[in-house]
Amino acid sequence: MTAHLSFAQNLQFNQVIDVGNQIQTVPTGRVWKIESILYSSPIGGVSSSLTQNDQILIDGNLVTVRSARSGNGGYNAASYFVWEQKLPIWLKEGTTVQTSTNVFKISILEFSIIP
Repeated sequence: MTAHLSFAQNLQFNQVIDVGNQIQTVPTGRVWKIESILYSSPIGGVSSSLTQNDQILIDGNLVTVRSARSGNGGYNAASYFVWEQKLPIWLKEGTTVQTSTNVFKISILEFSIIP
């Protein structure tokens, strides 16, 4: 039988960070908690061909944080769908983040890891 030990870590609040279109990196010994996202454009209205993805970049990868779709659906019925990413999103040290498509600002809480 193998014993496994786990150690809890405490987090100490440091500051609020607003991330825009310049790449920001989570510093060593810190974690970031994405609390909210401010969009730079509204969701499009119902149309026969709405496809809208609002995105941020995490480690250079596009991450959709809000998506909207609509279509006519036939028989004069319209469909409309809006999806948003559940928050918070936690980011570990060394992770990069920045705004991208239709996102103005990302509001982040920074914490120090206390062993």
